[in-house]
Amino acid sequence: MSAAVVQRPAPNSSDSGFGPKNPRTHHLYARSLAAACLSLAMLAGFASLSGVVQGGAWFGALIWPVILIHGSAGVLRGIRGWHWTALPVALLVAIGAVLGHHTMQTNRTSVGLIDWFGAVVAEASVQFSTQVPPVAYSRYVEFVLLLLAVALSLVVEVLASFKRLAPLVIMPLCFSPVIASLFKQEGAGIGYIVLMMLALFGYFALLPYVFRSEHASARFPAKRQLGILAATAGVCALAMILSSLFMPGFRNGMLPEGTRPSGDLLASNVDPLLNLGRDLRANNGSVAFTYRTSSDEPVYLRTSIIEDLSATRWEPSEGLLQSAYFGDTAMDTDADIFNGTPELTQLNWEAQVTNPSLPLPDRSFFVTGVNGSWNWTKQTSVARLSGDAMAETSQVTVGHTQMNLSSQMARNLGYFGGGPTSQQDSVNLSMPEDLDGEFDQLLRQTLAEAYGPRGIPANDFDKAVAIQDFLRSSSFGYSERTPLREGYDGANRQVVKAFLERRQGYCVHFASTMTLLARAAGIPSRIVVGYAPGEPTGEKFKASDLADGTGIGRSVPPDTEFTEYAVTGQQAHAWPELFLPGIGWVPFEPTPGQGQAPDYAPEATPSGAPQEVPEELNPSGAPELNDPQAEESPAANAPEQNSAQADNYGWFTLLGILVVALVLAAFPWQRARLRRRRIERVISGGAGSAQALWDELRAVGADAGSPAGEHESVSDFTLRLAENHQQLSVPLTLVREGIQASFYAHRHPDTKQGTELVAALEQLSVQLHRELRGAERVLAFCFPASLRERQLREANRFSSAH
Repeated sequence: MSAAVVQRPAPNSSDSGFGPKNPRTHHLYARSLAAACLSLAMLAGFASLSGVVQGGAWFGALIWPVILIHGSAGVLRGIRGWHWTALPVALLVAIGAVLGHHTMQTNRTSVGLIDWFGAVVAEASVQFSTQVPPVAYSRYVEFVLLLLAVALSLVVEVLASFKRLAPLVIMPLCFSPVIASLFKQEGAGIGYIVLMMLALFGYFALLPYVFRSEHASARFPAKRQLGILAATAGVCALAMILSSLFMPGFRNGMLPEGTRPSGDLLASNVDPLLNLGRDLRANNGSVAFTYRTSSDEPVYLRTSIIEDLSATRWEPSEGLLQSAYFGDTAMDTDADIFNGTPELTQLNWEAQVTNPSLPLPDRSFFVTGVNGSWNWTKQTSVARLSGDAMAETSQVTVGHTQMNLSSQMARNLGYFGGGPTSQQDSVNLSMPEDLDGEFDQLLRQTLAEAYGPRGIPANDFDKAVAIQDFLRSSSFGYSERTPLREGYDGANRQVVKAFLERRQGYCVHFASTMTLLARAAGIPSRIVVGYAPGEPTGEKFKASDLADGTGIGRSVPPDTEFTEYAVTGQQAHAWPELFLPGIGWVPFEPTPGQGQAPDYAPEATPSGAPQEVPEELNPSGAPELNDPQAEESPAANAPEQNSAQADNYGWFTLLGILVVALVLAAFPWQRARLRRRRIERVISGGAGSAQALWDELRAVGADAGSPAGEHESVSDFTLRLAENHQQLSVPLTLVREGIQASFYAHRHPDTKQGTELVAALEQLSVQLHRELRGAERVLAFCFPASLRERQLREANRFSSAH
């Protein structure tokens, strides 16, 4: 055979004999994989915030915006001529995600888009700044988290656009886990951190191929490199898991429970229900505010009302924008009651109001001292300050009516009508969903135990007193730690069920239970959250001493005496209010050892309620005093919400598996597509069939770990394969002769010969892959080396053309 026969044939314009001469992509595979890694890292980081913000409903709003931002930017950077559109398109996706959020879609027509956006962000800021984590979920909190996610994603994409800045993407990606490690009670959680770390490993491994020059000969990682990378990632993940067993931030939050920075303050505010327990357990003795009152008795101060107990989450129903008052206001209220006494109470903060929910006594009818706009809800006697009012207000004076009620008067007034409205009756008698009736049966049994041998009382007032006395009796114990330790902290149907079985809890549990027991007895009721009476400071003032700038001296006689009280986080409290005919909403105090039993419903006998065992004297979590079910497993009382909380993230795991599966399937799909095109070209016969056969033969060799050299001819390559694999000499000879006959003698294969050549090629492929070890075979399938060879050849053609 002549020397010309063994010369390497000139390269064709494409793998299939037709197509563009220049590559159309800038390392599209590497950039797409890098975008997938960034998306996974960002979502894993935000998933760690699941305990900073309660529940998991907010996370669903982040998934597609994050994936689309990184995915669109990564793909566009990989398409020649379109790479400059990556950041603008990512920005458009981010803007669309923000404007398309359902919070922005509820905009009132009278409010401009920018003003509405500012109002939504301001409301979310107030909710974040006034709550101890976990922050209660709301659509405004979800919106701000979405805003934060798209902003961080855009920062990541800007950094990823430049070779020298690309490694810095770890800084914005770590923002969420750092926040979680600080504020989350159980820590950031090692699972999400490991997942984010593995995604970053993949991203950093791809950087050399994302930013390599068009003319460089760098290839995707070889099998050895992939093995080293996988082993390194595994060792790092194992090290993180082991270190998390004793390092703070993984298993428990780095800040003490119940405290969190808020400018130069620590949160000591009251937040509905679950956060209230954290305020109590924080043992925060710092003074939140003081008040001076003309009342003979210290006053309860309300900040929010919870009425709808049929919802999954019990929380105040407050809108973002409501009709507002400004400055000093006499409110439209039903404060004037039979035998009531007008009183004045002055609230003082050291610098400014720290909670948008203004603490007010019940039946308030006049407020002075607010500098700014504020909202007032007549039905609940709750006021909420705007942001500017919080910043400018440090002293508020409230006129309110002190209810002078006796038990006999309450019974007598019950005969004179005055029941709740139909709307009140509907909301304040609603019960949690109870499909099997088990919860309702438990409430009925508890009511029968509370009423005692005398049976059902004759009127609503006596029913309420019986329930209060039962909860304050020695049958129940006050404990702030037991609900947290045994998994029924907060308030919902399952929590109340666990509390009635365990009979250990704090004010949230007693208030929630009395509210539901009253509704089961047919009495409209609701939960009030606020502050119990504070501790007296020993200071007393005359109205004349307070006249300067307060307006008190003009409202009451100058010799009226005011007593000062200090309120701390330890006075955070919840109590029930029941609607009694002829009177209206009447507060009760079912929590033993806390607050004050009202004069109209005093304790019949000393409660004898046990005090909580200090945690340092009970480190093992042993059952506390008066534990009627000490032998029962704590897990039996855990509410279903805990398992539901864990299940909320099952779909996140599935999403991660799906992303990994798609990434792993991308290269095999591309390899199968090219192989199919080449096989079809060989079988069809003609001038281009030999080139397609030669391309597929080189691809088979590369995938099997025996690639053709850059300047190796058809004859050299096939002879080398025959020497190393003697059992393949026959099919190799058939393929070699078919290619050479077409290249040099122009005897192109017809359809029949093309089919025979494909069969021989298939025999070669099967045998070569069969000789690989198991791990090598998997890597060859998932990351075909032939694709890297093809990209390199296209880059070389482009380089030679220019």
